[in-house]
Amino acid sequence: MNSRKIFILSFALFAVGIILYSFVFFPTGYVGTTRKTLPPLGCVCHGDTATSTVSVQIIGPDSIPAGTTALYRIKTTGGPAITGGFNFANYRDGGADTLTLSGVPGDTMVRKQEGELTHTHPKMFSNDTVSWIVRYTASSVTGYDTLYATSNSTNDSLNSEGDKWNWSLNKPVRIYNPIGIINLSTAAQEFSISQNFPNPFNPVTQIDFSVARTSDIKIRIFDILGNEIAVPVAQTMKPGKYRVDFNGSSLSSGTYFYSLTADGKTISTKKMLLIK
Repeated sequence: MNSRKIFILSFALFAVGIILYSFVFFPTGYVGTTRKTLPPLGCVCHGDTATSTVSVQIIGPDSIPAGTTALYRIKTTGGPAITGGFNFANYRDGGADTLTLSGVPGDTMVRKQEGELTHTHPKMFSNDTVSWIVRYTASSVTGYDTLYATSNSTNDSLNSEGDKWNWSLNKPVRIYNPIGIINLSTAAQEFSISQNFPNPFNPVTQIDFSVARTSDIKIRIFDILGNEIAVPVAQTMKPGKYRVDFNGSSLSSGTYFYSLTADGKTISTKKMLLIK
């Protein structure tokens, strides 16, 4: 074997060794493993192929007002279920937007690399489940984005033997412009108000409510001390189901309450959480 072949073989072995060493012995996560990357690499350091024995889900809203932030949960079950890691990515505008994804403030288990999110160190499973909460900030431009996740389930043996992994289903997200009060239906059986969505929110959230008969309707927002801070709806409304967007951009992070009043009578009060 001549010296050139020896050099090429040595370099190849070195490169493979570095990759495996980084993947297996550096438990600080890595990116580029989701189906966003074509062809998709996957978490090959923890097994050759994806396996259905591991379930990976992206849980969160299917639509978000433009320019607002929503929380998503990457949930993993199955496999050896001792420790797990993840990679979370999105693809919008050619994948060049690096400001969209972030960890929740104060969460040291999530870090960002090249616009994608991964773990800082393996996280322990609990009751066959491990999960991470992340933040997604929608573009100010309406349209669609796609979210991707890959996660592994390991036996925490410091090598890849017996480890498993899988991709999540790709999750499309619609980004839309909020437009005041929307009439969803002209019929309703009762007065009611639904839990806001998304919740927690930043800074815009949707509130759905029903009007059983023509009434003077108010939706009022209160801080945790009971002070009224906003009235997004205050008008006479016909029977039907409605949706209103509430913008909390001028408020501080915290817990707030909102209520539905019909002809001066409070129908229901619910709680919502603003996280900036």
